[in-house]
Amino acid sequence: MHDRLLNAAVRASMWVIERRDWAPFIRKTCRPGPVQEALLQRILARQAETAFGQQHRFRALRTFDDYRRAVPIQVYEDLRPYIEGQEQTSERRVNADPPLLYAQTSGTTGKPKLIPILSDTARGIRLYQRLFAFAQYQGAPGVYQGKTLVIAGATIEGHLPTGTGYGAMSGVMTDSLPWAIRRKSCLPDAVRGLADYGQKYRHIAACALAEPSLSVLATPNPSTILKLLEVIRREYPELIEALSSRRGHAGAAPVPLPAASPARLSHLRALIGQEDRLTLASLWPSLRAVVTWTGGNCALLIPKLTALLPQGAAIIEMGYLSSECLGSLNVDVVRNRCVPTLHEQVFEFVEAHHWERDQPPTVTLDQLEEGRKYSVIVTTSNGLYRYAMNDIVEVTGRFNQTPAIRFVQKGKGVTNITGEKVYEHQVIQAVEDVAKSVGTSCEFFMMLADVDEGRYRLYLEPPPDEPCLERMVDERLAGLNVEYKAKRESGRLQLLHVCLLEPGTGEAYKRHCLQNGQREAQFKLVRLQYAHECQFGFTSHARESSH
Repeated sequence: MHDRLLNAAVRASMWVIERRDWAPFIRKTCRPGPVQEALLQRILARQAETAFGQQHRFRALRTFDDYRRAVPIQVYEDLRPYIEGQEQTSERRVNADPPLLYAQTSGTTGKPKLIPILSDTARGIRLYQRLFAFAQYQGAPGVYQGKTLVIAGATIEGHLPTGTGYGAMSGVMTDSLPWAIRRKSCLPDAVRGLADYGQKYRHIAACALAEPSLSVLATPNPSTILKLLEVIRREYPELIEALSSRRGHAGAAPVPLPAASPARLSHLRALIGQEDRLTLASLWPSLRAVVTWTGGNCALLIPKLTALLPQGAAIIEMGYLSSECLGSLNVDVVRNRCVPTLHEQVFEFVEAHHWERDQPPTVTLDQLEEGRKYSVIVTTSNGLYRYAMNDIVEVTGRFNQTPAIRFVQKGKGVTNITGEKVYEHQVIQAVEDVAKSVGTSCEFFMMLADVDEGRYRLYLEPPPDEPCLERMVDERLAGLNVEYKAKRESGRLQLLHVCLLEPGTGEAYKRHCLQNGQREAQFKLVRLQYAHECQFGFTSHARESSH
């Protein structure tokens, strides 16, 4: 009876969302230019009396060109003094309204970014979740027929000295799901706040295993799903025993475990001994969709994930999302067509190959051309003005008159295997700090992100004589990047691997680059790259003994 009532509530809410939210949004996609211009004027008017707005004459700006001339392209470190000063003094430095909380994410320095979430931001996130829920309901029949499993971070992970909370944007988004869909969750909210990642994964696994009728699984990075299945396979008998007794591995569970039905427990026990053959299909045959990222480096994991699904289950692109903004909405989950959130963010774009210019020319959303790749700049209602996202997207077509986009990669000098966003200068600082601590230096080093293995590989020449080098660099990098630390603690990233190189490897690498078209006068060593994009064979230059 309870499930039937919830399904009726989902149907009723979708009926309302289609008429109140979906139809107006679709109409906006027919006129992206005017929608963006009107949004820019609303943001400028609302924030005109902030310190940033006064310094950049927001009240006097009448056109997009006025705005571009008045406000230089910003990075977070340009805005940090405004955001932190505002929090410390309660003065309106970058927002007309006080933040309710902050979304925390890794920064380009060792210090995390804090992105203000205002009451208007929270409203926009709730609207986004209603729109995306309807797109899934419309395009993936049965997606909300059973239970849901949403794996996300905690909305509040800590508090600033002022008392304002900060946490994960994924947690805020989960809290913003439509009521009826949230009620279908098989995961207690308290699980998202567990600090011990091993305990957290085991609890998620137990809650999911207890539920036979899971119909949708959602989490930003597909590596999280593969990690969850790895935990289930490795600890399967213990998880079944924990469900049977409703206690954790070592006594009472930190959050009460669900009561699995006798029939479900019997089915799960019958699979003991077949752990290596467990898949999402064998555990949850009624799974209709997985909602996750499919672009960028996540694309490399999608074939592996697809092979684990029941026949007919869809993989739905989650969209171009970040702590800074929810950048695109998947309006067609059958073909995974995502359009920029033109109703919430003002977008500018720079052709990717023009980004290195001193003052790169920008184009507006309605000026994008299909097949081209662009770097993204956003202006948001929560205080990010002409903010460089350091992301590259590609235009894949059009939905009505609005370009459809897909995420391609982070900009230069950033890698991202499972959400950690490591920056080149963090790698440089970590290696230099460790080398200095052991009394040596490295003439040449390079870090490669190995997406397939879920780890970073550090190549060094000449190598420091230090047997604990891997652990030292790994720990220093974790100290510089909170997301790297979190992914290492949760097991989503494996321990960094160090490979010691033969003398002369650095010169060999430079020759390789020059032979492949780089000009010597413009040669720049990028010390952080993706393994699958690096064509140089570092392994053939490795010393026989490696850490």
